[in-house]
Amino acid sequence: MNESFELPVQFRDKIILLPAELKIWGYSHRILVTLEEQVIVFEPDEERNYRALIADGEKLPALEMIKAITESIESVFK
Repeated sequence: MNESFELPVQFRDKIILLPAELKIWGYSHRILVTLEEQVIVFEPDEERNYRALIADGEKLPALEMIKAITESIESVFK
């Protein structure tokens, strides 16, 4: 099951809608969020907190933006 949706992210007093996709991954799931044409993969860790995975060689987004996306995902999926 893959489900596409828009993820509302609050960043610097603005709400930004980012395209996202929920993918089933084995017994878990991953959330793929597109930010400026780059796909960032978020997956739950052992404590059910989300971590960001970025492919080698990809440009690292601002840490502040990663935190904002993570908080938004956690508010939607917890």
